Amino acid sequence: MIADDVQDILESLAAALGRGMSVDDLEGRVVAHSAHHGEVDQVRAHAILSRSVPAEVGAWQEAHGVAVTREPVRVPSNPDLGMAARLCVPLLHQDRRVGYLWIIEGAGPLTPAEEARAVRDAAAIAALLDDGGSSHTLRHLLTGVLAARRAAGVLGEGPLRVLAVRGDPAGLRDVVTAEVARGRRPPAFTVLDRHAVLLLNRGEDAQTLGERLAARTGGSAGVSDVHPGLEAAVEAHAQAVTAARAAAAEPVLGPVAHWAALGAYRLLAESAALPLAQAATPLAPLKEHPALTLTLETYLDTGGDAQETARRLHLHRTSLYYRLARIEQLTDRRLKDGAHRLELHLALKLVRWNTV
Repeated sequence: MIADDVQDILESLAAALGRGMSVDDLEGRVVAHSAHHGEVDQVRAHAILSRSVPAEVGAWQEAHGVAVTREPVRVPSNPDLGMAARLCVPLLHQDRRVGYLWIIEGAGPLTPAEEARAVRDAAAIAALLDDGGSSHTLRHLLTGVLAARRAAGVLGEGPLRVLAVRGDPAGLRDVVTAEVARGRRPPAFTVLDRHAVLLLNRGEDAQTLGERLAARTGGSAGVSDVHPGLEAAVEAHAQAVTAARAAAAEPVLGPVAHWAALGAYRLLAESAALPLAQAATPLAPLKEHPALTLTLETYLDTGGDAQETARRLHLHRTSLYYRLARIEQLTDRRLKDGAHRLELHLALKLVRWNTV
């Protein structure tokens, strides 16, 4: 098991250096700790018992750059916290930060050779802990468990887009894993609900990647606007998921829909969508007439262009006019009335929105 392998490396390193040490994840939770070697301070004892690091200790560590460093960094002692001096070795794998190796140095810093050994073993631990796509970190960021400043070490900073792929949850992870593995630096991704969510902040072509994933999953994909950084990741995620849902509801938008081009579906998502039964009320008389429903939607989608509607539906103009008159009769709405047309059109789109 991965946990056993991490523990074996940690114990071997601790014995070789004669120091107590631990591995923390990005949230400050203790993933593994060695047997006691050398100095044991109050912070280490607390961390082992509670499996977590107190907030004030985390703040002291961050004040010395541990959240952003890519090289070992020394954190000085803090008697007020009961904390001896430590060496922090960031756990990096494929340019992703997955945690930290902490080594108690006390009054005697590691020698260069000992530090080099720690860096090598830290790389091995990072490879074991990395989930291959930083899904743990991305999931925690998008669900509000992890703050953007903590996630930046793993996920990177700067402008980003989010790509959401909607499909069968059972197969999404395998498909996305196989697809992103083709790149030299795979984007971070996770699976939330029925969407695979990819963080694109390294210049990836969202359209092309979305098309490939939609084709492989048989689903639909959505792309958010460009956002300045991880602070907006939750908003970008919501945009991408909405776009993927809209692409599923309206095939003409897909297979990859973009938030900025959703039209009426963007308005529906930004408002409190009506329950399906209420949304469908003006369409109730057409429930038993699917051909009339299709005719109405096509007519409204073309802006009331009878010639284009007839062409799309392969109808004679006389047959189209008959259907439109029948629709007016059944719904008690007049298609020359702008308010009636808007009501019917929105009802049709709400039904699509609520049934995907």
